Parts: sequence; structure tokens; C-alpha cells
Amino acid sequence: MGINVSKMMMGGSITTGMRPSMPIMGLRFKHEFAPRFKRIKKGMKGRVSVRTGGSLKGTKLEFGNYGIRLKSNGIRMTATQLKEAKAVVERGIRGTGASVVTRFVCNIAVCVKGNQTRMGKGKGAFSHWATRVRTGKVLFEIKGNVHEKIAKESLRKAIAKLPGVCEIMTKQSLLRVTPTTLIPEPPKKDFNEELKLNPSSKWSNVLTSKQDMYRLYRGR
Repeated sequence: MGINVSKMMMGGSITTGMRPSMPIMGLRFKHEFAPRFKRIKKGMKGRVSVRTGGSLKGTKLEFGNYGIRLKSNGIRMTATQLKEAKAVVERGIRGTGASVVTRFVCNIAVCVKGNQTRMGKGKGAFSHWATRVRTGKVLFEIKGNVHEKIAKESLRKAIAKLPGVCEIMTKQSLLRVTPTTLIPEPPKKDFNEELKLNPSSKWSNVLTSKQDMYRLYRGR
């Protein structure tokens, strides 16, 4: 069972039938959506988290007027799928001066073992990068002055490259928290003002320490 070993006629060197490591290293560190930090452990598959406690992180547009968000239940998307979708959007808005903004980080190192492999002997080798996308998460935004029809047509073609059910959103769209629930954007809160009206014991000590009578005795 094994590796095909063939001796080279010149120099007496030996080459094996194993796949070289350079393509794997190139996939891991040279991919467009690979994370900037290098030390990532091989993690388990895990599950896509569900929004709890009224979390709305990543559900609204921050840079552009048009974007793509996930409509169905949470899903794991690969970096290759996202890269193909981004290329479609860039091709559609070419010549308009607009740009594409990505709102995700592919920080999951997916490892794969061969079929019919016995248990043990460590985890499989690195295969590709992936990211977990929650319901309502914005994936791409189009930043710049671009016509509405051009933007929506480009995003429609990009949705066909992605798994799950995605939809186009604008600045006026409601925020999606579940596959069937849309809510308006809540007003922004000034937590500092709320703490001043009803301060906790820790925050009251912070406010008291800023008084002049306490500043005299600092730094001794």
C-alpha cells in the first residue's frame, strides 16, 4: 500500500507520488479572502449561531446604497463561492467608478480526510477557507454612484453563485432578524446619558473621580 517511488536516472534522487505541499500552502495563505492572521487552529465544523438578545450586528448597510444579505437560515459559505460572487458584481459595475465592499471574514479552516480512511492519526489536511453566515447578514455592498438598475442586475447575478437564499437590500429596507421577520432600524441610544441618569456603583465612582477635590490627591 503505498507510495509509488521512482528513482531518477540522473543524480540518484528519489521522487514520490505524493502531492507537493506548495499548492496547499498557496491555498491557505495566498487566497484573496484568507484571514490576515496566520495562526489558526483546525477547528470543528460547529454550527451557525442564532441571533439572540436583539442582536442586529451586520444586518444593515454601512458603506453603500445596495447590497446582498442572507434570507434563509444560517449557512456556511466557502471562500471560493464568495470570490466568484464578488467577481460577478465587479464585472457588472465595471466602468461606473463604483466598488464592491465585502462584509465577511473567512476565518474557518476546513480540513478534509480521504474517503475510507481509518480513524485516528490526526485531523485531515487543510482544504479551503469558509465563513459562517447568519440570517440577515450583509455579504456585499456596492459603494459609489451607480444606477439602480445596474446595481440590482449585478447583485442578482451574484446571488446565483451563492448557496442558500439571498436577497437584494437598499438603505430603505427593513432589517431581517429571522427568515420570516423584518423590523425597522431602532433609534440609536446614548448609553453615557442613560448611565448618568441612573448610574451603577462602578460608573458613579468614575464620575466622582473626575471632580476637582479628588484630582488634587492623584499621582502621589
